[in-house]
Amino acid sequence: MGILVAIITTFCWSLGIFPFTEAARRFGTSALNQYRLLLAWIFIGIIACAYYGISPYTLATTPSFHNYLYLGLSGIVGFTIGDFCAFNSFKILGPKLGSLYTTIAPCAALILGVIVLNERINVVGVVGMAVTISGVIWLTLSKKDAKEAEAHGFKRNKAGIIYGIVGALCQGCGLVLSKSGFQKTGELTEIPTLQAVWIRLLFAFSAAMIISIVSNNFLANSKIIFTNRNKGMGYMLAGTILGPVLGVSFSLVAITHLHVAEAQTVFALLPVFVLPLNYFFYKEKITLPSVLACITAVLGVFILIWRDTIIAWI
Repeated sequence: MGILVAIITTFCWSLGIFPFTEAARRFGTSALNQYRLLLAWIFIGIIACAYYGISPYTLATTPSFHNYLYLGLSGIVGFTIGDFCAFNSFKILGPKLGSLYTTIAPCAALILGVIVLNERINVVGVVGMAVTISGVIWLTLSKKDAKEAEAHGFKRNKAGIIYGIVGALCQGCGLVLSKSGFQKTGELTEIPTLQAVWIRLLFAFSAAMIISIVSNNFLANSKIIFTNRNKGMGYMLAGTILGPVLGVSFSLVAITHLHVAEAQTVFALLPVFVLPLNYFFYKEKITLPSVLACITAVLGVFILIWRDTIIAWI
């Protein structure tokens, strides 16, 4: 049951990349990120209240200042900045290579966790990070795969690569900050996971709104959304439901049936899921370098997740 739900979770996240890519092309990344975060916050709030049997008032007042501080920072770094960069990466590089950059996030999370949370790292973990990064570099530099991607409207340029790296680093940092939000004086608080996601989204969409106002883009972004420019609304709704709503909800169910490491192992398969989906949506051929690079990057994540078990076997 746990493995099945984890697979469904990964499929939802993988599938959600494609409508978000199309929405980014039609709306622009700023407008998309601003309003899909608001939609996700509303949906998750409704689901949390129904699932936990609490009122919106209880949902908002139960968390402590500590929870709001770290989970809020996590939302801004991971969702507002990280997803903004990730969407730009998908739009420029395409879902195939853009999704592969997400495998860097666990590496970033571990490095920051060692610095901030005193987590442990060993030689096997370092090897895992090196393997993942080598897989990402492999596909990035593949001329054969680049030619195939460019034939379908995607580019391999510095901007897309930088967006991919920064997005993954921010998502990794967001995970560490999120973990800190559950901890106070070394003990876990009672805040439920969906409530934590709701807080992250609250700060994320608020930060996106403030940024758009300060940069004088709020009215322009709102006009793009409410006039449904290039018919992008359906894509934004589909991406929001598949990713932040269904993906997050199913991931919580998966974690209740599996050890966290087991669930993370299945979630790490996202780039592998994206390969056939990318062919289905964009008719972009699955090249041998793309298959080998994805397997390499995902293998590195597996090694990273199971580093302590591997050391015990050795």
